[in-house]
Amino acid sequence: MKRLEVKFYDSNFMHGWEGDTKDDLAIVTAIGYVKSENEKQLTLVMAYSDFGLKFAKLTIPKPAIISMKEARLK
Repeated sequence: MKRLEVKFYDSNFMHGWEGDTKDDLAIVTAIGYVKSENEKQLTLVMAYSDFGLKFAKLTIPKPAIISMKEARLK
Protein backbone atom coordinates (compact mmCIF):
# COMPACT_ATOMS: atom_id res chain seq x y z
CA MET A 1 0.00 0.00 0.00
CA LYS A 2 1.18 3.51 -0.79
CA ARG A 3 1.97 5.81 2.19
CA LEU A 4 0.93 9.46 1.97
CA GLU A 5 1.35 12.59 4.03
CA VAL A 6 -1.84 14.63 3.52
CA LYS A 7 -2.40 18.21 4.67
CA PHE A 8 -6.08 19.19 4.77
CA TYR A 9 -8.65 21.54 6.30
CA ASP A 10 -10.54 19.87 9.14
CA SER A 11 -14.15 20.67 9.91
CA ASN A 12 -15.01 22.86 12.91
CA PHE A 13 -18.06 21.65 14.85
CA MET A 14 -19.52 23.36 17.90
CA HIS A 15 -22.64 22.41 19.83
CA GLY A 16 -24.70 24.37 22.31
CA TRP A 17 -24.21 27.90 23.55
CA GLU A 18 -20.98 29.64 22.64
CA GLY A 19 -19.36 33.01 23.09
CA ASP A 20 -17.29 34.93 20.58
CA THR A 21 -15.31 31.92 19.28
CA LYS A 22 -13.25 31.64 16.12
CA ASP A 23 -14.84 30.11 13.04
CA ASP A 24 -11.48 29.12 11.58
CA LEU A 25 -10.70 25.70 10.15
CA ALA A 26 -7.78 23.75 11.56
CA ILE A 27 -5.07 22.63 9.16
CA VAL A 28 -4.28 18.97 9.85
CA THR A 29 -1.42 16.75 8.67
CA ALA A 30 -2.12 13.01 8.53
CA ILE A 31 0.16 10.17 7.48
CA GLY A 32 -1.35 6.86 6.45
CA TYR A 33 -1.71 4.08 3.93
CA VAL A 34 -4.05 4.66 0.98
CA LYS A 35 -7.04 2.32 1.31
CA SER A 36 -9.02 3.87 -1.55
CA GLU A 37 -9.26 7.04 -3.61
CA ASN A 38 -11.68 8.48 -6.15
CA GLU A 39 -12.57 11.93 -7.50
CA LYS A 40 -14.54 12.81 -4.32
CA GLN A 41 -12.49 11.41 -1.44
CA LEU A 42 -9.30 9.82 -0.15
CA THR A 43 -9.35 7.13 2.55
CA LEU A 44 -6.28 6.43 4.68
CA VAL A 45 -5.73 3.71 7.27
CA MET A 46 -3.19 3.79 10.09
CA ALA A 47 -2.23 0.11 9.81
CA TYR A 48 -3.11 -3.07 7.93
CA SER A 49 -2.40 -6.75 8.44
CA ASP A 50 -1.71 -9.78 6.26
CA PHE A 51 -5.21 -11.02 7.27
CA GLY A 52 -6.77 -8.08 5.40
CA LEU A 53 -7.64 -6.16 8.58
CA LYS A 54 -7.40 -2.35 8.59
CA PHE A 55 -7.06 -0.05 11.64
CA ALA A 56 -8.16 3.59 12.17
CA LYS A 57 -9.81 4.60 8.88
CA LEU A 58 -9.92 8.31 7.94
CA THR A 59 -11.84 9.55 4.88
CA ILE A 60 -10.98 13.07 3.67
CA PRO A 61 -13.10 14.98 1.09
CA LYS A 62 -10.92 15.95 -1.90
CA PRO A 63 -11.92 19.68 -1.76
CA ALA A 64 -10.49 19.85 1.80
CA ILE A 65 -7.03 18.61 0.73
CA ILE A 66 -4.30 21.25 0.57
CA SER A 67 -1.40 18.97 -0.39
CA MET A 68 -0.38 15.32 -0.67
CA LYS A 69 3.07 13.79 -0.91
CA GLU A 70 4.30 10.25 -0.83
CA ALA A 71 5.93 9.29 2.47
CA ARG A 72 9.02 7.17 1.89
CA LEU A 73 11.24 5.34 4.34
CA LYS A 74 14.94 6.15 4.30
